[in-house]
Amino acid sequence: MLAQSDPAEINTRLLSLGGSQMDMYTGSLTPEAIFDEIRGQLKLAGVNTRTDYEALLAKNDGYTETEVVLSDASVWILRLAEDKAHYIHLHPGRYSPYTFRVKASALKTALAYQAATQYHLLTKDLLADLNRVRKELRLSPLRSISESGHILEVIALLKQD
Repeated sequence: MLAQSDPAEINTRLLSLGGSQMDMYTGSLTPEAIFDEIRGQLKLAGVNTRTDYEALLAKNDGYTETEVVLSDASVWILRLAEDKAHYIHLHPGRYSPYTFRVKASALKTALAYQAATQYHLLTKDLLADLNRVRKELRLSPLRSISESGHILEVIALLKQD
């Protein structure tokens, strides 16, 4: 999504990631494969419509009653999405195989850094470049590279794609 965004829109899109932490899936399944497996499991459970899905979630305070395990052993949690047409919201389960817990600020920085790389906006001074993208995201500056270990891990994960 960021690769297809206008550079001026990227920071606005990244701000929507919030300010907490999340689990990031790092396994080999594509988003399409993940959705296909989840839809298949829901269909086997007799969940074929939004109404069926809402009823399933209502039984357990808005989450799936049990975790959904996929073919690669990754675990997923399902919720109701706000989008009327695409109503299945999913995210990796905490401590699931192939997940990486990441702070939103580190993910935003890494994604903005990746976008800056794509648009050839980096100076080759890592600390200065990280702080420039953080400033644009309204995040506090890093005092040293040693403070950016988590960010560098996320950047390395994003480069694997």
